[in-house]
Amino acid sequence: MQLKKISGSLGMASCTLLQAGNVSAQAGENEWFLDSSFLIYSESDGRVSAFEPAVRGEIDLGDDEYVNFQVVVDALTGATPNGAHKSTVVQTFTNPSGNSGYTTQPGELPVNSTFRDTRVAVTGEWDKPINRLSSVLLGAAVSSEVDYTSLGLSAIYQRDFNNKNTTLATGLALTSDLIFPIGSVPRELNPMRRVGSDQQRASSDETKNTIDFILGVTQIVSRTTFFQLNYTYGASSGYHNDYNKIVTVIDPLTNEPLVGGWLDADDLPYLFEKRPDRRVRNTLFLRGVHHLKEDVIHLSYRLFSDDWGITSHTLDFKYRYMLTEKQYLQPHLRFYTQSKADFYRHDLVQGTDIDASGNVNLAYVSSDYRLGAFDGLTYGLSYGYRFTRRSEFTMRGELMQQKMDNSEVPRSGEETPDLTAVIFQMGYSFYW
Repeated sequence: MQLKKISGSLGMASCTLLQAGNVSAQAGENEWFLDSSFLIYSESDGRVSAFEPAVRGEIDLGDDEYVNFQVVVDALTGATPNGAHKSTVVQTFTNPSGNSGYTTQPGELPVNSTFRDTRVAVTGEWDKPINRLSSVLLGAAVSSEVDYTSLGLSAIYQRDFNNKNTTLATGLALTSDLIFPIGSVPRELNPMRRVGSDQQRASSDETKNTIDFILGVTQIVSRTTFFQLNYTYGASSGYHNDYNKIVTVIDPLTNEPLVGGWLDADDLPYLFEKRPDRRVRNTLFLRGVHHLKEDVIHLSYRLFSDDWGITSHTLDFKYRYMLTEKQYLQPHLRFYTQSKADFYRHDLVQGTDIDASGNVNLAYVSSDYRLGAFDGLTYGLSYGYRFTRRSEFTMRGELMQQKMDNSEVPRSGEETPDLTAVIFQMGYSFYW
């Protein structure tokens, strides 16, 4: 479940809308366009590292009809934060299986260093003209992980107007997810238990269903400029928890993880998180592309909000500078900021958030830093070399920095650390 992309259920279908002017459009009838790449992602402090090879193929069937596919493999290793925070005492945790555990030393961020996962995702699309001015894009996707399976279907209808200078699009996507956690599904707001004890699981698996609706318009302003505006409405229901995430229960007298009290001898002072079983998302995306004499400017803005209380803004800028007829450099700058979810909490305080019997006074709670407030900055440079009009090599290097908002952390020394990650990608595309 950690590998699930943050692109939304309409990703496979809306990609075609968002990639107007793709190099593959140069393909001739019955020609294949193949695009291969691999990506390396590495977080600081020995945290998560990923290796992602991918291949995409597209065939031009003639008369503006295309079929394409994509295969992506994600392999992740490293240490991932479990939701607890730093402490001045040694902390002991149990792995999801319940058969082993790990400890964190004083002053260290609690992370599960045994994190391993692999995801294989396959998508396919068929772009079929209906008549001279309209077409339909049909898509299907399947993704599988060690603890997660996802199936998706999508359809987008596109209609040209104004001498094909204006394109309207509307689409629908359905996604069904099956989550089968290692060690089964933990009980929400129930204590993590010591290794070897009864883990008191709720069930062997859970499900989540998502529907997304997209409405978009693309406007060609001139031979050198076009704009695109998309609105996406998404609603999901079912299991939204990350079963690996916990929340620390604090003793207000010691400001350390609770000892004793209502906890059983086999209980640890960490509760499994609980998120709402429904989520509604609204996304507005605006993009502009302008061709200079040789160079190209890409600028986009994305506004996201949901009924969990999260609002985010993303500003993305790329400038493709042509070094020669065959070579280019492309600087990239991306700024991201988000507010925290309404139920995000650094910890739970005994006597305030939890009564003497262990009953939590909150309906939902999570200390997953991804639901907290933070700012992100990504910057880097891409290089491209076109060997011929039918083949191209690309290389990209970027640095991503996330600065966490620790303004509401109650005690010094328990702040969630900032995150730095390095991204490197190489690719080769050609016609066949």
